[in-house]
Amino acid sequence: MKSISHQSGISLLEVLASVTLFALVASALTATTMGTIRFDAVSNDTAAASTLVQDEIERFRALNPAANPADLTAGNHNDALNPLNGLGKAGGKFTRTWTVTPNTPQSGVSMVVVTVTWNSPETRSLSGVTYMCGTQTCS
Repeated sequence: MKSISHQSGISLLEVLASVTLFALVASALTATTMGTIRFDAVSNDTAAASTLVQDEIERFRALNPAANPADLTAGNHNDALNPLNGLGKAGGKFTRTWTVTPNTPQSGVSMVVVTVTWNSPETRSLSGVTYMCGTQTCS
């Protein structure tokens, strides 16, 4: 028998080592990708909720306080379109509410806290605060 001094090719052990290394790298990339997708969804929902809060605050700021609008009476209020989508239209996963606290922080001024909640998959919420003068001019 002749001895072969130069063998070409790879051994089974080298193939197993390569496949194992590939599997480890692939699983790490999969976990990272899934985390990125989840974070992206939460980020999109948070941005939409922030817009819904800011839109409602801007709507309140445009109201004439002397007209005593029903939306600014003391207590808790719900958006008539609940649940909302990210554009503020009916039929989504967001719920917008606001609480009006009169004479806070001073007489004649009402504190309005707008809160948007949603499930993604756990319940999350985002709030914003504005202050409304109860008359045409506040001191």
